[in-house]
Amino acid sequence: MTATRATALFDRLASVYDEVLPFFAGFAQQHMAWLAPAPGTRVLDVGAGRGALTAAALARGCRVTAVDCAPGMVERLAAQYPQVREARVMDVHQLDFPDGSFDLVCAGFVVHLLDDPAAAAREIRRVLAPGGVFSFSVPGDVENAPEWEFYGALFREFQPLIPDGQGRLSRPLDAERLLTAAGFTGIGEHAVEQRLPVADADTFWDWGLSHGSRAYFDALPADALHEFEARVRAELSTMAPIVFAAGARLWRATSPGCHLGFAQGGPAGAAE
Repeated sequence: MTATRATALFDRLASVYDEVLPFFAGFAQQHMAWLAPAPGTRVLDVGAGRGALTAAALARGCRVTAVDCAPGMVERLAAQYPQVREARVMDVHQLDFPDGSFDLVCAGFVVHLLDDPAAAAREIRRVLAPGGVFSFSVPGDVENAPEWEFYGALFREFQPLIPDGQGRLSRPLDAERLLTAAGFTGIGEHAVEQRLPVADADTFWDWGLSHGSRAYFDALPADALHEFEARVRAELSTMAPIVFAAGARLWRATSPGCHLGFAQGGPAGAAE
């Protein structure tokens, strides 16, 4: 899927994104707890969406700037978090900020969706101050949740029915190689997961239509989509209660230079 189509999709989803289940908000809180930036840290949230990481950083007293490619996301983020220093529509591949503007650049479930992650990583390094941190999350595995293996298996089973260039937005990503090639050092990773109570099958299906997976569902032929939904609902009918298990991997790396901590003169944040 091209950047233009991705922007159109997320703009269309802005009103429901992270509204059905607190999926991104939950992971953002874990992500920011792991980074532990000091109050006053200059944070740039790229691909900010509705502001999951923005909210978590603001709660720690950070000075946050948020950017996203989708105007609808930016409009809603700015309205919900007026304390944000700046919220702008912007392409992460071409950030309109001077060199060394931020102490921390973070991205929640964004990097693996980009057309050119390598170019974005270089641009992020440019806007980081020496010793600043780039950190992002990507989908990950979850332990001890065999009841949810069916969901990923269904996506793989139906994938051949999706026309080339459509469907899911994500691309394979070698995070360590990406960071190394962009000149970052001190690379570290951390696995997290969450268990989200789901009221009923309708809620879970609505959640699947409220974020990036919507591209996959929209690309399925109508009869295949109906079968996919029916099989999801059949599996969920065996769960009482329904508790969605999801995992993520968090990555962080440092821009070369004298490390002054996230906030100049403040504590160094989460050390590896």
